Amino acid sequence: MEPVTALFNVQHRPPGNRSGRAWEAVDYERMVEAIREGADVPVIAERIGRPQTSIQQRLRRLLPVAQRDCLADQVLVAARSAVADPEYDWQAEMLLSPPVVHQHITRTGMGGLSDDQLVTISYALLASGGRHEAELLDEVRERLNRTRLMDRVIELRAQRAVRSSPYSIDEDSAWAQASYWVRGRSEPRTWRAGYLPSSYPSPAEW
Repeated sequence: MEPVTALFNVQHRPPGNRSGRAWEAVDYERMVEAIREGADVPVIAERIGRPQTSIQQRLRRLLPVAQRDCLADQVLVAARSAVADPEYDWQAEMLLSPPVVHQHITRTGMGGLSDDQLVTISYALLASGGRHEAELLDEVRERLNRTRLMDRVIELRAQRAVRSSPYSIDEDSAWAQASYWVRGRSEPRTWRAGYLPSSYPSPAEW
């Protein structure tokens, strides 16, 4: 009898090769069994029929939520420790979602100052009246105006004027004088050493 030639050349996956298929409960059970037997990642991958990269990802999901951000070389170690505990419910743990990781951006320089810090520093720069202080104030002037923090600097000046003056000063007058002092000093053309209206107390008194 002559051999029968197949009409179509159909390629089948090698036995046990489950790469690309959805993970099922049996895959996880085999993986946990292999971990308990002390198998490493290549052996686990071969036994389940999955790529090693996929095994690494699924191993991390077996871990307690608090340990899922551990280093890659510690994932298998942590998994072995976890599943070795007979009371560890790895199936329930896999259903838990890890906490949302928020990327923390650390800002430095003027951009790293809070509003309260910027107000206090801006007031100190205004009171000092030096050339170097003027250059620093130029860096924060746009932010002060854009965020309306300039009004808070004026308010701080007015509050200190009321507290330090030996005379009674109403709030409106204190605000007007403080506004003149702050806005006048915050303009580049008025920054010069020794600039201080004679009607105001000296910086040391504020």
